[in-house]
Amino acid sequence: MKNMAIIRRDLGAGHHFLYDDAISDALDEELGIDTFTPEYWQFQNKITGKAKGRGTTLFIEHNHHQWVLRHYQRGGMIGKVLSDQYLFTGVEHSRPFEEFRLLAAMRKEGLKVPLPVAARIHRRGVIYRGDLITEKIPNSQDLHRVLCQKPLGKDLWRSVGEAMAAMHKCQVHHHDANIRNIMMDDDQQIWLIDFDRCRKRKGHHWKTSNLDRLLRSLQKEKNKNPIFHWSFDDWQYCLDGYHSML
Repeated sequence: MKNMAIIRRDLGAGHHFLYDDAISDALDEELGIDTFTPEYWQFQNKITGKAKGRGTTLFIEHNHHQWVLRHYQRGGMIGKVLSDQYLFTGVEHSRPFEEFRLLAAMRKEGLKVPLPVAARIHRRGVIYRGDLITEKIPNSQDLHRVLCQKPLGKDLWRSVGEAMAAMHKCQVHHHDANIRNIMMDDDQQIWLIDFDRCRKRKGHHWKTSNLDRLLRSLQKEKNKNPIFHWSFDDWQYCLDGYHSML
């Protein structure tokens, strides 16, 4: 992958941007506040789909580019009160900026994660709201959807383990390692997504808990879905792939 030309721009009135300079060629106009709003893309009829999670994630197609626009939304009980508001402790420590820089570093190291395109925060006093645009992984589905349709096979489970090991070799801790954050494309390549609150960590003690989190998500979906193609034999193939990379 070519090196990204990462640019930070502060517009005033609490608006701060971080972006790959390549987006300047992809957009019809200069990157701005409107670029991160659903209304901007809806007006141009560029929204191709939506995904529901804590908030709404938009899929956008523009000038032969496919992007994902995500507004940062809190979960749990605190999300019912603060919704999309976060305590401001510095621009570089904001969640969109941290995720953008982590994704850029992982791409540089050759990991299969989404390419970061642009990030924005809007600060008002001691709180901020944020958004992130990444490239969409083409022709892909998360493992939850795949496993509700068909089994993966031992080679693909080894590939899942290898993807986790590659992430851990780069000392990246995934805050929410579950099967909805693992994607498979039409070429049967495995990708990892959603690196909000993720970071690089020293040592190795935390890596087992990352794998345990993935295992729990598989067990949960197995118990929850009447058709879910997964067994503990598959988990062993996953571990085989993981340990083969270390």
